[in-house]
Amino acid sequence: MTARHATRLDRLSECWWTLVAPGYDPAVALVGWHRWQDSLVADVTSGLVLDVGCGPAHLARGLLARGVGYVGVDRNAAMVSRAGRRVASSPGQGVVVRADVTALPFRAESFDIVVAAGVLGLLDLDSRHAALREMARVVRGEVRLLEPVRRAGAPPRTTRSRLIALVRDRPVDLAELAAAGLDPEVRGPPLLAGVYSIVRATRR
Repeated sequence: MTARHATRLDRLSECWWTLVAPGYDPAVALVGWHRWQDSLVADVTSGLVLDVGCGPAHLARGLLARGVGYVGVDRNAAMVSRAGRRVASSPGQGVVVRADVTALPFRAESFDIVVAAGVLGLLDLDSRHAALREMARVVRGEVRLLEPVRRAGAPPRTTRSRLIALVRDRPVDLAELAAAGLDPEVRGPPLLAGVYSIVRATRR
């Protein structure tokens, strides 16, 4: 891919997420997305959480209400704006930053938990690997993912599963997490038409 082509794709992506931002929460709620997002942090009652690709910051209100520090990151200005309003109307201390997941503006080992839900599958492989390295760099505890994951014995993707995932047909391989310096473990059965899985990973 040429630099010019990549720039064009970035602009198209930015326009797309700006367009869908107002209706994003109601749309993903229809497929039960929020329930699985919430499950990623249901046991978190303290510390500082980084929500990578936070979108409108669905996780913020629940975490802040439990006294957990919240930092949301998204590259889209419209999503950051909506996330900022949600955080501002929530109890506790939270902040939303506009930044790219491939270059997180935080020091090493800044966060107890780093969460990403429906983010990595949207990236090309080079960007995904860079994002995983950055997540491994800034976490001091655990990375938790809700992403399309390659699982042993998984059936071929169907048209329905691809539509639900809204991702390229490139599920995350656990070897990619290992290459980023993480020790991953898949938790539970596949979710949402067998597309997504929950993964927890610690630094090695």
